[in-house]
Amino acid sequence: MQPADIAVELRPRTPWEAIDLGLAMLQRWWRQAYAAHAALLFALASIALGVAWILSHPWVALVAVWWLKPVYDRIVLHVLSRAVFGNVKGARAALGEAREWTGGLFWALTLGRFDLARSFNLPVVQLEGQRGGAARERRNLLGRRARGYAVWLTIVFLHFEAVLYWSFYFFASLLMPATAQETRDFFDALFTSEAWGYDDVAAYAMAVLILEPFYVAGGFALYLNRRTLLEGWDLEVALRRIAARAAPVLLLLFIALPALAQKDPKQEIAEVLKDPIFGYERDAMAWRPRNLSGEKDKADKGPDFRFAGWLAKFAQYVMWALVAAAVVYALWWLARNFRPQRGPPLERYQPPASLFGMELAPETLPPDVPAAVLALLAKGKTREALALLYRGSLSRLVHQRGVQLRSSHTEMEVLALAPSDYLRDLIGAWRACAYADRLPPPQTVERLANGFPGL
Repeated sequence: MQPADIAVELRPRTPWEAIDLGLAMLQRWWRQAYAAHAALLFALASIALGVAWILSHPWVALVAVWWLKPVYDRIVLHVLSRAVFGNVKGARAALGEAREWTGGLFWALTLGRFDLARSFNLPVVQLEGQRGGAARERRNLLGRRARGYAVWLTIVFLHFEAVLYWSFYFFASLLMPATAQETRDFFDALFTSEAWGYDDVAAYAMAVLILEPFYVAGGFALYLNRRTLLEGWDLEVALRRIAARAAPVLLLLFIALPALAQKDPKQEIAEVLKDPIFGYERDAMAWRPRNLSGEKDKADKGPDFRFAGWLAKFAQYVMWALVAAAVVYALWWLARNFRPQRGPPLERYQPPASLFGMELAPETLPPDVPAAVLALLAKGKTREALALLYRGSLSRLVHQRGVQLRSSHTEMEVLALAPSDYLRDLIGAWRACAYADRLPPPQTVERLANGFPGL
């Protein structure tokens, strides 16, 4: 490849602009590129369909069409690279030169198949003929500031390919008779190999046929732009064109050099200095920077000069005052409009007069709660004894221990606010008595009464 023969304008471009150049290149030579690409894709897809037909597994053909993408890429790059350098080839000529673009296919169809920058790295192998470690170093050099864009190019075209494939498939489904249509779930088709059919192979092959040349052209233009930046191809082309235009002048100069060499340089210089423009003096007035050495020229310090200095100082003070006023106003405006939202002031806790229908005021309780409980228990009033014990416990929690119980709380919330083994046993016994009408044994109530002072 000779940069002087290139048919596109070489200049440093941004990576995305370079990819756009590739699309313009394909637009110019699309007939040759698509003809060669379609011929090769049709041949390989037909072979894959034949194998899939023999095996009765259409997904084999689908995988083969996808896996052989590096082969299609090579013939597209062969056509575009020759066209860019002034040698436009048709499909028959490109297929006839298969030896020039099939080198290194083993790597391309094995480990290289998973290269996310495939279209950008392909020219290194196909056009430069690099292999092994040399190819790896060359790819690293070219990809330092371009590989990320090549990877994004692959990701973008992967999404375009998926959208185009499903569009072709569902469009074909719309054209089929209603009796021939089959109900098909998207995820079932995606994860079940038996769901793939020959219509899927045709739809995917059409998507690859349309998009793959664009993908190859974008990567190839990105490669050309990277080489232009690294090797100065644009400068080489410009210098060659200048040399071509200046060839007649150089020829005349070459003819005139012997005649010029016969003259004495000193004599020529003396003749030039005889010109009136040399060797004379004249007075001139021009603006100069003022004296910055610190010495003041008192002769220039007239009234006008002092007035201008005062005016400048006054303007400076006014400007600083305006800036200060603006800052103060901004702070005042922020303080006024962006005050932190404060919630309403918390009300002082007021112990409820009753809870669960039980009065909690200390004056409503007997002076000795455990003795009163045991007295009621001795009379056979187990429910009343348990209620008094529970009421006394709630009153002590609120008025002595400072637990902020409210009338909206339930028994379990009381236990959560004041967890203790005693309260758990007492509340459990009270709930069974109050809601299930199951009286606890007298021994349980007696044990709870004896444990009340430890609450």
